Amino acid sequence: MIQIKFSLRPYIKGSTSQVGIKVRWNQSKSEASFFTNVWADPEKWDTDLLRAKKGTTHFVRGKKFTYIEINEAIAEYREEIESVFDKCALMNTIPSVDELKTMVNQALGRVDAQFTLPTAIQKKMTFKEMIDKFLSECGREKNWDFQTNDKYSQAFQHITKANPRIRPDKITIEHMYRLREWYIENGYRNRTINKQVTMLKIFLRWLSTQDGYNVPDAVLNFETNLKVLPKTVTFLHYDELQRFAHYTFENDDSDRLSRARDLWCFMAFTSLRVSDLKRLKVVHIHDGRIDMFAKKTGEHLTIPLTEEALRILKKYIGNKKDDELVFNMQSPQKLNDAVKDAAKAAGIDRTITEVYYIGTERKEESNKFCDIISNHDARRTFVSCSLSMGIPAETVMKCTGHKSYNTMKPYIETTTETAALEMEKWNKNQYRSKIINLLDGVDEEFMKDLLSDIQKRLLKVN
Repeated sequence: MIQIKFSLRPYIKGSTSQVGIKVRWNQSKSEASFFTNVWADPEKWDTDLLRAKKGTTHFVRGKKFTYIEINEAIAEYREEIESVFDKCALMNTIPSVDELKTMVNQALGRVDAQFTLPTAIQKKMTFKEMIDKFLSECGREKNWDFQTNDKYSQAFQHITKANPRIRPDKITIEHMYRLREWYIENGYRNRTINKQVTMLKIFLRWLSTQDGYNVPDAVLNFETNLKVLPKTVTFLHYDELQRFAHYTFENDDSDRLSRARDLWCFMAFTSLRVSDLKRLKVVHIHDGRIDMFAKKTGEHLTIPLTEEALRILKKYIGNKKDDELVFNMQSPQKLNDAVKDAAKAAGIDRTITEVYYIGTERKEESNKFCDIISNHDARRTFVSCSLSMGIPAETVMKCTGHKSYNTMKPYIETTTETAALEMEKWNKNQYRSKIINLLDGVDEEFMKDLLSDIQKRLLKVN
């Protein structure tokens, strides 16, 4: 089986507004365009997601098309095009432009001519061919991003390092035990080992569905039985976040530190992922909120903007036009590095201790927050701070795009420190209650004098 790399891009054709799909393959040496039987209004076309905007109705060429009809037509063509490439890959042949068009149109019932590929001798797949086919089929079905593909590729590399001569279609329970020991000997944490083994079993379950391959049930049901402790969730407490957000950096002539801090804090005040922060445009901001679709999940995000978030926006939007990016940021990795330097300069040095296991050996590792802070900690900060302030989980989930509380749980810190933040409300509320009881029945003039006195005392404290 050969690997055929190709790309698909739906678009609207010039003045006709007909929806087309441009296909490139064979290292972009070949290119073909398919035109669907639907038309779309350019004003109602999502240029990021390359589809008709949700909830829209399109009136073009005297016809009416709903967003569902348009997107279903795109999906139908996409499915048949990908199917043709899969068939060609299995037959070890790369289609020409005419062959691709004929096969796709035939599958869609747009031509009557019969077309068949030249026959090829079937043979057992090599390990690389197995992996490539798995990533292609499952990646398309589950809409994996490049990061997920990379994680699976890394897991497969570990298998061959542990046993260079291994054949997945010949794998036994002994191979699984040997792989577990290889991970332990090479210093991998139990949590990582479990994840890697889980990915391997997903691949093996897929392989067992292929003709001529049979993976033993004992392998598919293998468990590492390694002890795993809850992962330490890293985030800034509210007072730390405020101190970081308003810190004045010295010797920051290029504004590298303050800019990195602003971008990180904006994510902490809004829950945006760095991938969405990078593509945030002025047009996404209106009526005091962010309104956009998440790049990773496609979820519709509606995030009300707090005063702190608006303060940061005011520094960067200026006179930018609607289609301009708000932040014009560099790569996520460069932002990550700059945020570490900014946190160090601002004294964000609370010690974070994590306890974990490698095999049966208990390990403990402590770091200053500024040394391990990452872009994703901002999102965790938003979730943990919001919940600790009593904001309902349902409201937080609407901002983050999480579909259920369970999917949001990994972002929530449940250590003693967060519990202390929550329990502090008991102390504050008992004083509030006593003050209210004492003031019951007091006349208005006394209340005014008391309010003035409290305000004066607060000014001295602050």
